[in-house]
Amino acid sequence: MSNEIMLSLMDIDRLDETYSFRIPECTKKQIDKLPRDLKKELNLKLLLTAAEILHKADFEPRKYLSTKDI
Repeated sequence: MSNEIMLSLMDIDRLDETYSFRIPECTKKQIDKLPRDLKKELNLKLLLTAAEILHKADFEPRKYLSTKDI
């Protein structure tokens, strides 16, 4: 993971909310067996993926192609 991404993650809001999704039982069991550092990496990548999708959903090309107010 790039240093730029890591630095930007140091300035995020407190992680107070929980979001859950369904995974196969065998996947859950394997995740439960992961060492702490890999669980932390998994959580970070899930957080980044959520942010990326939210950014994609809010994409407005006119923001970058026009000086007129949207």
